[in-house]
Amino acid sequence: DQRVLLGERRQRVAQLHAQREDLQLRMAELDSVIQERRQGVDSYQARMEELQQQATAAQGRLQPLENEWQQHNEALAAARRDREDHTVALRHMDSSLHEKRTALDELRSCRSAQDVALAEQRMRRQNIVDRLAQEYHLTPEELEAQPDPEWPDGVEPDRETQETLIAEIRTKLESMGPVNLIAIEEHEELEERFTFLTNQQNDLVQAKQQLLEMIRRINQTTTEMFQRTFDAVNGNFQETFKQLFGGGSAKLVLVDDEEVLESGIEIIARPPGKKLQSVSLLSGGERTMTAVALLFALYMVKPSPFCMLDELDAALDDANINRFVQMVEGFVKRSQFVVITHNRQTIEAADALYGVTMEKFGVSKIMSVRFHKHADEPPEEAAPAPVS
Repeated sequence: DQRVLLGERRQRVAQLHAQREDLQLRMAELDSVIQERRQGVDSYQARMEELQQQATAAQGRLQPLENEWQQHNEALAAARRDREDHTVALRHMDSSLHEKRTALDELRSCRSAQDVALAEQRMRRQNIVDRLAQEYHLTPEELEAQPDPEWPDGVEPDRETQETLIAEIRTKLESMGPVNLIAIEEHEELEERFTFLTNQQNDLVQAKQQLLEMIRRINQTTTEMFQRTFDAVNGNFQETFKQLFGGGSAKLVLVDDEEVLESGIEIIARPPGKKLQSVSLLSGGERTMTAVALLFALYMVKPSPFCMLDELDAALDDANINRFVQMVEGFVKRSQFVVITHNRQTIEAADALYGVTMEKFGVSKIMSVRFHKHADEPPEEAAPAPVS
């Protein structure tokens, strides 16, 4: 026991010697750091003394600069007062100049108006002279030599009334025109043309009424068919939604009940444990399940002998895939389904499996396996078809 204890003590002494060496090295490092810190403190003190001397020198140069700054401020204030005086004088001069320019503009406008009026009077006089020469073959001198006309009641009407009376008389003269000897034949042709166009118009009006009535009946029939189909799909959708989700409720709602053919359709769904909301607010898997329910609801209204589903179960979890498979199996009696999928549960429910493999690089081979419901029947495997 003493020997064991002696060995432990020696081992402890060796460990302490090793720790002492590490501590000595650490103390040497700390002494070096302390020496560097002392040298830095000395350099900082020297720098502080130098900065103190520079501050004292700058304090001595500050007073002359303040006196110079005061002189410059006084000169600046005097210059500002002079500028304000000049600004006031300039403002008065600008006001006087603006008034004079306004008066000049008014005079120019008045002159322009007088020039325009004079030009209009000259043009009117020239038009009257030309009109006298063309229509009445008179010159202004000959017109002045003519006696004044005799007016009814001895009162001369105003200029506008005279022009109106002249225009009426000229219109009557022009409407008479020369004698037309073939007017009777033209009247018969025009009457025959009028009768033909009237009959054509009546035919077009009747055709328009028939088309409008046909459009109305088509819209009515289409609306009724759409409403019946919509109600059937809505009822099927509610049932398929409950079957796929194991509860909840869903429905289809028309956005505009008045214009059924132009209305959009809103899908409202409430999965179990959630409140009623639009399909756009559901998660990806819930939207997929809702779309599957709507797909089978449409399929129930007008089933097809064949149906192809391309990775419809990609976004579904195991529980939802099980309900999806049960839904598909319920339709297998009426239709044949071709499902493209990577999910094992969906593959297990299939009757036949088709896949593509690549045993050699660049050469694909199609494999097919048919699953039988009875174990005593031998399985069949289609011959591989190499595809390059």
